[in-house]
Amino acid sequence: MRRLLGLISLLWATPPLVDTITEPHVYTVLFYRGENMLSFPFLGLGEQNYLTLEFDELGDTSPSDFWVQIRLCNRNWEPSSLPLTEYWPAFLTDRITDFAPSYNTRVSYVHYRYKLENRFQRSGLYVIEVIRENNPKQIVLRRRFYVVENLVKIVPDLAGQVVTGARQRFQTLAFSVYPGSLNSSQAFQEFSCILLQNNRWDNARQGLKPTFLHPDRLEYRFQPGLDLPAGVEFRMLDLRSVLRRRSFQVERTLWTDTGIVVLLSPERPRAGLAYTSQFDLNGRFFIQLQDALLDTLRRWQGRDELSSIQADYFWVEFRLQSGSAFSYPLYVVGGFMGWRPDPRFVLTYDESREEYRGRIPLKQGVYDYLYAIWNPIEGNFDAEPVEGSYFEAENTYAILVIYRSFTDREDRVVGHRWLNSYE
Repeated sequence: MRRLLGLISLLWATPPLVDTITEPHVYTVLFYRGENMLSFPFLGLGEQNYLTLEFDELGDTSPSDFWVQIRLCNRNWEPSSLPLTEYWPAFLTDRITDFAPSYNTRVSYVHYRYKLENRFQRSGLYVIEVIRENNPKQIVLRRRFYVVENLVKIVPDLAGQVVTGARQRFQTLAFSVYPGSLNSSQAFQEFSCILLQNNRWDNARQGLKPTFLHPDRLEYRFQPGLDLPAGVEFRMLDLRSVLRRRSFQVERTLWTDTGIVVLLSPERPRAGLAYTSQFDLNGRFFIQLQDALLDTLRRWQGRDELSSIQADYFWVEFRLQSGSAFSYPLYVVGGFMGWRPDPRFVLTYDESREEYRGRIPLKQGVYDYLYAIWNPIEGNFDAEPVEGSYFEAENTYAILVIYRSFTDREDRVVGHRWLNSYE
């Protein structure tokens, strides 16, 4: 009987809302705070700021009728049962009216931009969905973000970790949460934490409970969810120009009627090699032309109005040498593809050449990327078999404190803390 009830609950369970792109012609999805392309999407409750969503629809087509809608979720990313008016009073759906066709590019596209004003009435975990022709069933893309009310204090423990033996693959975090006015005798049931590495939701550590309860703080340490594979520094590809200055990975370029093909030099797996430190963007990317008029200081942040419609798309051919094929599909991964198993970014193994190959359209800009396999059992990308994992790697971590008292009807985000692994 218990097994039957479990099967029934599984069949009726609502699937979690994850980052996704459902249409094959939609590329280069950017979601960030204000005008800074390299920022992570979140808002403070009552903060005078906004989020920016940008994406392209490739092809010689007229502008599409795209709309957006906002949805509140619980800590498992299941849609909330709260009515919309309790957390988002602005609109049910809103049409995207800021769009423009590409200008002077070989690959035609329409660029869309939407500014999400901060009108939220409660903190929590949210998704923004782009739908076609105001039909909620025609999801084009989805991105996650959160709204935080800073009611608790998060203090990380920056003491050195033990890195002998197998520990050399991991980075271990420890921290304390000071609940302040939210302190209660039921803190173990009311509080939990989410740990993000480089703003990746696919491998987020969720449902972290306090290890020790103190009169004035909750201590998180010595639990599996706080051990994360450290990974390695991202590979970086500069596509801002293939005419005046080429990135060192570029072997040659081919000019065709349908666009420019950029052939990258064959790359090798880094697993098992010595760790090498290098600058990276922790998986992020930004769009920019090499000679962008609005960026004379060559800053790697901010938004360039001209680049959004004048940057061209290149067909970038990635090649990874490998003596044999992996058990699972191999992808080129990074923030540019949303960290989801999108078949457009999978590579095909060529036995005769003993290498993985694949062509991916990328807009002019700078990209962080890795080679990784999709693990269907864990439901995330695993780069360690290809790239290796080293405790020295530099990463950005985010700690989100989730709170739900016995009188709350939905989860709240009552604190967050961003920190660097070298902080």
